[in-house]
Amino acid sequence: MLIIDHLVNSLQEAKKYNSNIQIAPATILWTDKERLWEPIVNKLQELLPELLILGEYEPKQMTGPVIWLKCVIANTLEEITLPEGVIPIIYLPGISRSDLRAIESCPAWLQGLAELQYRGAFWSQSNGKDWTINAFLTASVGGLGLDIAKDDKTQHAILRVLDTLLFDNKADRLKGSQRDATFFNKLVISSPEKDLLTWMNDPKGVQVLWQASDNGARWAAFVELSTKEFGLNPEQEGRLGAAEALCTNEGAWSKVWQRFIETFHLYPNLPKLLEKVPLADLLCDPAVYVQHTILEEINLNSQLVRLLDLSPIDARKAIVKLEKTHAERREWIWAKLAYSPLAQVLQPLAIIAELAITIPGGLSPQEMAERYKESYWKIDQANLDALACMGVSKHAELIKSLLALIYTPWLVDTNINFQDQVSSKGYPNRSVSSDNYKDSAVNEATAHYLAAGECVFFSDGLRFDIAHTLVTKLEQKGFAVELSSNWSALPTVTSTAKAAITPIVESITGRMTDTDFQPSLKSDNKAYSQYYLKKLLKDKGWDFIASNETGDSTKCAWTECGDIDKEGHVKQLKLAQRINPLLDEIVERVIELEGAGWRQFRIITDHGWLLVPDGLPKVSLDKHLTETRWGRCAQLKEMVRSKELTMGWYWNNDVSIAMAPDISSFIAGRYYEHGGVSLQECLTPVLTIKSLTTSSY
Repeated sequence: MLIIDHLVNSLQEAKKYNSNIQIAPATILWTDKERLWEPIVNKLQELLPELLILGEYEPKQMTGPVIWLKCVIANTLEEITLPEGVIPIIYLPGISRSDLRAIESCPAWLQGLAELQYRGAFWSQSNGKDWTINAFLTASVGGLGLDIAKDDKTQHAILRVLDTLLFDNKADRLKGSQRDATFFNKLVISSPEKDLLTWMNDPKGVQVLWQASDNGARWAAFVELSTKEFGLNPEQEGRLGAAEALCTNEGAWSKVWQRFIETFHLYPNLPKLLEKVPLADLLCDPAVYVQHTILEEINLNSQLVRLLDLSPIDARKAIVKLEKTHAERREWIWAKLAYSPLAQVLQPLAIIAELAITIPGGLSPQEMAERYKESYWKIDQANLDALACMGVSKHAELIKSLLALIYTPWLVDTNINFQDQVSSKGYPNRSVSSDNYKDSAVNEATAHYLAAGECVFFSDGLRFDIAHTLVTKLEQKGFAVELSSNWSALPTVTSTAKAAITPIVESITGRMTDTDFQPSLKSDNKAYSQYYLKKLLKDKGWDFIASNETGDSTKCAWTECGDIDKEGHVKQLKLAQRINPLLDEIVERVIELEGAGWRQFRIITDHGWLLVPDGLPKVSLDKHLTETRWGRCAQLKEMVRSKELTMGWYWNNDVSIAMAPDISSFIAGRYYEHGGVSLQECLTPVLTIKSLTTSSY
């Protein structure tokens, strides 16, 4: 990563907050009393368009006085609108954090910004001080941890080459032995490849700037060097000639191309220029020519549209062939520059196409679950990956139609078979009121809870397939993770299934008078609720850790994080774009608790869900037959019989529940839903996590 990328990441880190207990900060305040960062701020706006600057009124440069900045934050200006959900950053040259803190002595013109320190957050060091350039380069916490000489000559040299240092150098280049003034002064000597790309990106602006530098010496040297090193005279052949030469990727130009690949974000105008370069001949390298990618995307779009007229089987076969043709384009620079959206989405489509040829086999629900856990979960994960591409693609409707063609039929067939197996062989997780309850499958979520020192995470709607992604994220952070599975209680709704996996399950029962699948207390005819969960946990000797607490790591504790189910009901198909941020929240919480001394964790969930690209089909069920009706399940009135699969309520087997067939819903218009009987809803993950920071548990 370039040093500027580390700076951008650090600024973005300041925006993070715990959505369970905090609202998003109104802004990030970047104070800079000594104006050290000022020379690079305008250029930094190319990477952070939400970066605002306190200064004279220049809206085109996103710069203005206090009142203008507050109007931008409040989104009251028609000419300037921040993207929805993006937290702005305000750079404050000449202002320190202490200036804002001292409101009474703060200049009157600045007092309007002072209140933002309470609604926003500061970008600052861990000790609360402003980030200086030297601090950012040398700090081990939040900085780059580099060894930089502290003498004045070195500090002045850093400021002199700041632009080159940040935008052209990788942090790894500066690691190792101590860096002094001599090292930084050498950075000012620009490379020929960089100069050439800089000029190609903005030929008129660069020429004017360099001609004004040292009486034109900089421009003259550039023309002479380009003519000698690259065989191109910028004054005669212009930027289009340079673009054509760059696309040959031969000789000295191969180094220019390699630099473009490594630092493409510094040259935002170059892709549009390279679009004008036609393919040279059949022997040219197609990876270099953006025109090739554009034509391939147009061709791929036409081929995918034609698939919509095929059967699911034939469409899947065709997608597998297309994947073999287009997969390599995902490795090209044009994929990073968003020129290859269809090549990107083809990857998850091909996973579905290859695996959805068959459904998880087996002669019982357990056998089907084993087959699903081996490989078929990847189909559901690929469906989410493809749906996530819809948010940034102009091909959203095409993607949705393709998923409806190759994914939805597999989902239907899988769960027709699963429901048939449940109907004939029984559901593995029987009702607690069943006479055969002791003989039913072990509740893996609650089995072998430790006597002390275990933190149990409840995450609502953590489906089995996305649990694999969570495992990967946790392992990347250094945790040892074991993934097993559990059967959800029926119906697969939070009110029923969450209670079934709590440590106080023995204190809960179900009565015929209970409503909305909410069980009640054994000791008192009161509806079980979150209040009683906390109370009964305390009676059992467990802690309930709120989202802003870390608890006592010598005891056992229950905490909750990552409400995927809530996001699904609100976002519907857009849930796919929210999965990774929600999983990141869980990882961050695990890391936080590990820092507080916890060494073993268990992540459990209540139920999974269906996310159907073309929507869950509506199935009729007369209201007069039911006590309550949800999307995927309905409580039948006493003595009523239904043609649908009917199961007993987990908490009281005398309560009959009609399950919507295959992937249908009793309520129209849903893409996301749960409550029924399907592998996706019923088979849930259990993650056992151990910290590797200590060898004893």
